[in-house]
Amino acid sequence: MTDAPDQTRRHDDPACSEPAAGPEGDGVRALARVLDRTGRKVTALGSHVRRLATDVARLASLTAGSTTTTCTDSPGSARGAAADGASAGVRCWLLAGDPDQAVADLADLVEWLDRVFLRYPDAVLGSCWLWHPHVIEELWWCRQAHADAYHSETGSWLRVGDWHERQRPGVARRVGSVLAKCDLTLHAPGRPQASPQMVAPLAAHVGQIAHYWAAGQGARPEPSPAQYAEAEAYQRSLHRSHR
Repeated sequence: MTDAPDQTRRHDDPACSEPAAGPEGDGVRALARVLDRTGRKVTALGSHVRRLATDVARLASLTAGSTTTTCTDSPGSARGAAADGASAGVRCWLLAGDPDQAVADLADLVEWLDRVFLRYPDAVLGSCWLWHPHVIEELWWCRQAHADAYHSETGSWLRVGDWHERQRPGVARRVGSVLAKCDLTLHAPGRPQASPQMVAPLAAHVGQIAHYWAAGQGARPEPSPAQYAEAEAYQRSLHRSHR
């Protein structure tokens, strides 16, 4: 008789109670299972997030460790920042067709000349260097070769050595030999450097040569009297332009 009250208290205790039978009890049990599954998913998700944070931190440390702050360079960016895509790629100054791009290229080249090329004692630019398109092309190539050599991802000390030993001295020698014989006054009207740009001679006859060659007869048809006269006139103009 004394055990009945204790048994009643145990059944009334919420911590010891079981879900009642019937639809209500089934719903409680289903909810408990859902909560249990959700708890396991949250735990697994937390583990994935922690691993992802570890990977991100490791990647950030590797990226920071590979960054060069001295001569690291990339084409089209004199300050060594990564190329933005629009300025990347191989472009020939002599074939420039976009005025805005040409202005940007020359501005980049001038900055690089001041910071790199002209720091070497054998590198001297005459006052008329901008009036010599082939000089700009030489310097533009030298600038891009320097950027490739010091590129943070594709550069190498071997390429750096090639730039210092072969490429830069070659450009400095060729540019110096041209500009040493010239100055801006020679580009004035009537002066030697003011002559029209050279063009390929006898270009009107390319069709004849092309057909002769394609027919398997070689590229040496007999010149006509008119072609001889045209060639002589060209040679006279060439002689005058180099006096």
